[in-house]
Amino acid sequence: MTGPATSAVASSGLARFTPAEWRDFAAFLRRPVLPERVTGIRLAAFGSTLKLFALDAVLMAILLGLIALAAGLGFKVPENELDKLNLGPTALVAIIAILPIGEEIAFRCWLSGRAGHVVASSAFIVGVTILVISGPQPHPVLVLGDLLITATVAWSAVFWLRHRAAMGFFKRHFAAFYFASSLVFALAHLSNYSQIPVLILLPLVIPQLLVGLVLGYARVTYGLWSDIMLHIMHNGVLIGLVVLGKGTGG
Repeated sequence: MTGPATSAVASSGLARFTPAEWRDFAAFLRRPVLPERVTGIRLAAFGSTLKLFALDAVLMAILLGLIALAAGLGFKVPENELDKLNLGPTALVAIIAILPIGEEIAFRCWLSGRAGHVVASSAFIVGVTILVISGPQPHPVLVLGDLLITATVAWSAVFWLRHRAAMGFFKRHFAAFYFASSLVFALAHLSNYSQIPVLILLPLVIPQLLVGLVLGYARVTYGLWSDIMLHIMHNGVLIGLVVLGKGTGG
């Protein structure tokens, strides 16, 4: 028979074998609070980012195992758009390096709650939207002008508003913003599938939801560099598995 004291001892024993960064992340999930400032680029923060990547790898391994089990039981996993891509050098650079930077600016740069970062993220989203609605082959002048204006507005906002603290409203409702950013990030990846009811697809973006939570924590704890680095490593491993699967006929 076990009681609270026994459970506490067991939990304490398990915690000794769990990286402190993982425990800090778990505590953050229970009560998300916006830190006053990020740690910045430091050796300790770099090490913590690598530990978060290890956590991401463990979570993805568990989910991939569950997907493999479901496939073994006869469940047909919907085809992902990645399976159709010709993964040449340009596509690899875009998926591994460029997309993570863009997604982090759009989905998590503003999580700091600082006005400059909110304006920068908004400018980036507007700039990308203009390019998307202009068609698959927009005029080079439009592309150059759009990029120039977007970059100017974003960097100007970050520079001129750099001393502004996080907005009070944002800090009070940070938990809602944090979870919403991860949810929207996950739902955006539904575009990787097509011709399948959304409700069936929702479980397939659970990996993106979990990754989004880890990336959001890294963003507000260490800085934008940390979640970008994590995202790049995550995509690198993911694409590596896709390439390996294609090479072995999987």
